[in-house]
Amino acid sequence: MADNVIILRNNLEEERRRRTVEVLKYRGAPHQKGEFPFTVSDRGIEVLPLSAMELTRKSSNMRLSSGNKDLDEMCGGGFYRDSIILASGATGCGKTLMVTTFLDDGSQRGEKTLVFAFEESREQLLRNAIGWGKDFRKWEEKGLLKIVCAYPEILGLEDHLLRMKKEIAAFGARRVAVDSLSAMERVSTGKSFREFVIGLISFIKERETAGLFTATTASLMGGTSVTETHISTITDTIILMRYVELMGEMQRGITVLKMRGSWHDKAIRQYDIDETGMHVGKPFHNVGGILAGTPMQVITSETEKMADMFAGAGVE
Repeated sequence: MADNVIILRNNLEEERRRRTVEVLKYRGAPHQKGEFPFTVSDRGIEVLPLSAMELTRKSSNMRLSSGNKDLDEMCGGGFYRDSIILASGATGCGKTLMVTTFLDDGSQRGEKTLVFAFEESREQLLRNAIGWGKDFRKWEEKGLLKIVCAYPEILGLEDHLLRMKKEIAAFGARRVAVDSLSAMERVSTGKSFREFVIGLISFIKERETAGLFTATTASLMGGTSVTETHISTITDTIILMRYVELMGEMQRGITVLKMRGSWHDKAIRQYDIDETGMHVGKPFHNVGGILAGTPMQVITSETEKMADMFAGAGVE
């Protein structure tokens, strides 16, 4: 006999509690169907109605730099202003370095930049940036950079999402980096993690803000990350960074796997990291299996001709 029926749940999923609200019945008026995550804050109940989001926002043709000229060339002139970029690779591949140069470039151009760090402290980020010639402390003092550090375990994903949205809006950030999404994934279920990412990406895009997210692969030598699998379809650009073992030497390879609305370099290029940053070099030639983590030399007819030529000249 009730006109309206609202169901509040607090289910236990994979040893984690998740609050949801559902409008089961709303007589005489349309309403959103299904369960929606919510949290309780000092403002009361805050609901995250993901299904109510609409794809009506505008797209920008403006480009911005990654902070690395070589990477900009691989991306056809840089990232789009409102794009979401995912940098995926094993630990130590240089993902945080990419975040550092991305934020430093924005600060140099007078843009407000914001980084959410879930694996390193503020002092670690400042020290690492100095090691690559980037003075984050200077940008902080000028009000152009804000660093927010927290362990993922201290809050639920819904609380993290609300906090991040408030930080982005209050600071007026034009560039946002999240390092890393994989850290957030370990404290959530697959469904709640995807809802978290969709909510964050939608908020960033509505503000025409560029977002750079990092994800860590489970294997050091290749393969995809679980994070990459979850959100690959809702990111605009995917950059893969891989270790490559060749001839007894460990090298690094980078490729732009996907870039919506733009030409991009399809090659897998070598890159090095030193005290001045990342340096992208030439493409790997006659090497296959890099992205799968099983690199091997590929013998072509041209390679065989050269081998025969050297052998005929007495060169091993």
